[in-house]
Amino acid sequence: MEKRVPNSEPLVISAWICAGKTYLTKKYKNIVELPSGDYKYILTGEQKAVANKESLKSTERALNPAWPHNYYEAILKEVKKGEYDIILIAPCMPFSEMRDYGIRFLLAYPDPACKEEYVARARTRGANEEFVKRIETNIERDFDDFVNQPDEKLIMRPGEYLEDALIRAGIL
Repeated sequence: MEKRVPNSEPLVISAWICAGKTYLTKKYKNIVELPSGDYKYILTGEQKAVANKESLKSTERALNPAWPHNYYEAILKEVKKGEYDIILIAPCMPFSEMRDYGIRFLLAYPDPACKEEYVARARTRGANEEFVKRIETNIERDFDDFVNQPDEKLIMRPGEYLEDALIRAGIL
């Protein structure tokens, strides 16, 4: 994997939960994140007022009827704008449908040996216990699905965040 060539299409990265997507957007001006929850759910006034959005994960929220096509459109719009070098997206998408929609992307997932590390990250950032349980039960299954995808892949090693893996791969 090579660094982005000027005037080329932005790199879309579907990175697993708790990988450090939000951190990257705060550190690098050329990276943007499109959190799926902003497109997947219609939040109540009370939910919109919650300071820590992490606490809403795995809670009951109304599904947006435009989902997931509104998210695909937002990704493609961001790609066409070309304002950022890297666009970070959620890992919860049906990958074949994204490819059919014309979205090219790289997948970044942790090695399942990182399970306890990711559980600790979720708790540290204030995720509720149901969300933490999802990490514990899904990391192996999601990784198995990840390795079987035809897209370019980046495996995050123990102790690595997404930034570390992108630096190791020569992307950052």
